[in-house]
Amino acid sequence: MNKIVIFLALVCCFNICLSQNNQGIIIYKKEILEYLSEKDEFIKNNKILKSQYYLSVQEIDLNVKELLKDINYKLIFNSDVSVFEAGSYLELGNNKYYNSAVGPYGRGIYFTDIKKNEYYTQLDAYGELFLIKNSKADWELLNETKKIGNYLCYKATTIRITQGREGIIKSPVIAWYAPELAVPFGPIGFGGLPGLIIELEIKSFKFYVSKVNLNPKGNINVKLPSKGRVVTKNEFDEIGMGMMGNLRKLNRKQ
Repeated sequence: MNKIVIFLALVCCFNICLSQNNQGIIIYKKEILEYLSEKDEFIKNNKILKSQYYLSVQEIDLNVKELLKDINYKLIFNSDVSVFEAGSYLELGNNKYYNSAVGPYGRGIYFTDIKKNEYYTQLDAYGELFLIKNSKADWELLNETKKIGNYLCYKATTIRITQGREGIIKSPVIAWYAPELAVPFGPIGFGGLPGLIIELEIKSFKFYVSKVNLNPKGNINVKLPSKGRVVTKNEFDEIGMGMMGNLRKLNRKQ
């Protein structure tokens, strides 16, 4: 009963304030919560920690950590539509650790249209440009709060489902959203909550807000994608599994 009351109160507040925040720019940062060289399982399997393999993984982790300090992600929104993507960094593009720092979560361009219930990811993968049609997240709103910066945030959880080589992979997603910022969007295509997502955790990654601008100069024009091979999330996962299977067969022949 308490959850229902809280939800209705948040929705009412959200609807009242929404017209005040009909466009803006939100800057996010990305943090890796647990690096490969820090995982217990990895350390146990590499007992000689001074081995060349462990040192090379540790080097990758350290370089990725440094790169993430310079990488920002931008969420821009206008009324019911938003786009989320990493910034353009020509000076970092040639860095051999750049792709490791940006991906897997954060690679691509994420488009959301709340009113039309459309969620797309434009992604260059497997030598082709894809337009992946995603489903709306099915959130569970919890009666749990914490203060993040100046905002009182509420907790919501959902599950991200991916088709993997060994079957369905279920990844828990935790979002902390601020009802006082009546913006129904967030990082990497997640949204639909009665407030801006201030923090989002999935697997060992966290996105968090570093800057909020709800009064940008000029009108923000957000366009949904028009290029790319349109596939569902399941179809894209199957393409990836097929490509990996072909690669394994090729490696066995060599």
